[in-house]
Amino acid sequence: MKTQSLLCSFVLMCIGGMALQAQEYEYVPIVRENVRWTFSDQKEKMTLLLDNRYIEGKLYAYAYMPDFSFRTDILIFLREENKVVYQLDINIDPFDSVPMKSEIPIYDFNVEQAGDTMWAWHNDPPYFGMVVEWIDTILIDDTYRRRIKLKDVDGVCIEGIGYTGKRNNLYYPFCNPDTEAGTKYLDRLEAIENIEGRLIYQPEWSRLGTYEYVPFVREGVKWGYDECYRFDGDTVVGGVSYKKCYVSESCPFEEGQTLYGLAREEDRVVYCLRPGDEQETVLYDFSVEKPGDRVSTRLNPDGEPVMRIDIIAVNNDQLRRRIKLLSGSYIEGFGSLEPCRGFFFPFEATAEEIGDPHNRIGYIKNMETGDYEYKGIVNTLRDECEFGRSYEPFVRDCEYGYYQANYHYHNGDLTGDYVHYRIAGDTLINGKAYKNISLTGECPDWERIPPAEQIREENRKVYFRYKEEEMGYDFNLTKGDGIILSDVHHALDTDINITVYDVKTVEFAGKERKCIYFKNSYGYYTGYWMEGIGDMNQGTLWTFDDHEGCPYPDIPCDEYTHILYYLRENGEYIYLQDNHNGTPLDDGNCILAVGETRIAALRIARTPDALVVTLPGDGYRLAELIDTTGRLVWCEYLDGEPGEVIIPTTGLASGIYVVTLTDNRGGRIVQKVAW
Repeated sequence: MKTQSLLCSFVLMCIGGMALQAQEYEYVPIVRENVRWTFSDQKEKMTLLLDNRYIEGKLYAYAYMPDFSFRTDILIFLREENKVVYQLDINIDPFDSVPMKSEIPIYDFNVEQAGDTMWAWHNDPPYFGMVVEWIDTILIDDTYRRRIKLKDVDGVCIEGIGYTGKRNNLYYPFCNPDTEAGTKYLDRLEAIENIEGRLIYQPEWSRLGTYEYVPFVREGVKWGYDECYRFDGDTVVGGVSYKKCYVSESCPFEEGQTLYGLAREEDRVVYCLRPGDEQETVLYDFSVEKPGDRVSTRLNPDGEPVMRIDIIAVNNDQLRRRIKLLSGSYIEGFGSLEPCRGFFFPFEATAEEIGDPHNRIGYIKNMETGDYEYKGIVNTLRDECEFGRSYEPFVRDCEYGYYQANYHYHNGDLTGDYVHYRIAGDTLINGKAYKNISLTGECPDWERIPPAEQIREENRKVYFRYKEEEMGYDFNLTKGDGIILSDVHHALDTDINITVYDVKTVEFAGKERKCIYFKNSYGYYTGYWMEGIGDMNQGTLWTFDDHEGCPYPDIPCDEYTHILYYLRENGEYIYLQDNHNGTPLDDGNCILAVGETRIAALRIARTPDALVVTLPGDGYRLAELIDTTGRLVWCEYLDGEPGEVIIPTTGLASGIYVVTLTDNRGGRIVQKVAW
């Protein structure tokens, strides 16, 4: 079996050779001096500065982005070797236990034809390896470059340019923008130029003048916040024609709609009349042409200067202009997407609204076609009036796993504590049908773990029974409802009196689910329930257990927060998370990080200076040795053939380590070993 040693982490190193196309061309590397990338959601440009930074004997380029680099503890470096681009993260936080992560490949331009696999890192969900769909050439800057289309991504990879689709940024090019992490993944490549400002490449979608203006004041569109707004019908005030704007919190919209205000649009300027206004004011001015132009707003009637105008792609790459002011930004046909005090108050947000990710626009929907022009970047919000989404019961045969993180005193670091739940089996008590629920903090051998209590569900309400029955969840709740939770599992000083402050539909684990968000009697956020999942802050059994809430919804409400990392039904993982803030989860090796149960232990033999690992079959591409801090201490690339791997241990301190094997599908086997 052939092997090649190199230092890496959680990735397969890239392989293959590149054959020239029939068309003559010159390969252009991505990592080269004095080139700037501009992305659609970045205020600043990113520049590669080859400043001769040698890290572990290798020369890296510093990926410098002014708006990001000065306010982060992480430095990003890139290098390119044999047409493979590698990325390296270094954490300069002096308190971080893992200051440097091992480099990962983010491109491999050595692929030859359709069907080949580009062994590059795809970070959502974490895996490596993407199948090539097609390869052709494109003329850029008087040079032919190869263009590579990968399956299941929306853009293409171009030599010297990189990935042109939706991405996180330059150094994490491949991602899925439709997940819970979608708030991060809105960038697209707008342009690439040299440091003197000469344009090298600009995607077709981002070229100016290729869009159609979409008015803001139009019928047949619904804007969804905590409440919904739409324009419908005309009226005349003082000889001026306006559209009537209605607001509603009901489904259907018409049953609870009330008149919110009036608006009109003329020459791309939107004017509005709010209740109590004596005269109309400018809501949006889409007619501005360049930075420095002044825009009149309700808070600044004399006008404030335009900081920036750009073009973004929305709704299947339809182009809209975006205007940035000091007080906020707004988009043609959309308006402002930022937190606000109301539909006609786009640049007025209270401190609470700014800190509340659920108090901004969730979607903009065409009511005639059902298509979304915009889907919210927070929890992928959807129209609550959509029908056809089936309810998923909480009580069903399944297994959950939670891990614990300490937020208040350790910046969200892992504690090393895990808990596993199982709902299974049927029990009849006092004429009512229950299922048994078991739990353990160790690797579960469910046949030997007795039930902790019983659980049942009726009419979307979940009841737990230990000695007596108590209600644990009510998934019928709607906005404004109140609920009192009493002593369900642990002694509480008082009953918990909480109120529903928001209800949204989110996408999680491949399904749209109802989410119910709560505040307590003090106005503090106490967490949220997710349909079919349960409490998303404290674990399945201890919903809102013994804490007083927190002032901000995006901060966990308890010092030790339990976070779901797997959900399994019928032996298959419906949901699986393999790391927390980049730190691999180590649950005592109970499950694998990418969704396969470890059926049998690896055969690992010890010698005075090495570990001998017998591969449990073929198809394995990477072997790693990781210490208890998560630091990679050794790695070897494998050729996929069966055999043995020799892991040298000379010079390593005695202790506990983790051996990891990764196959060509991204599946991993993980096993602890000590010497």
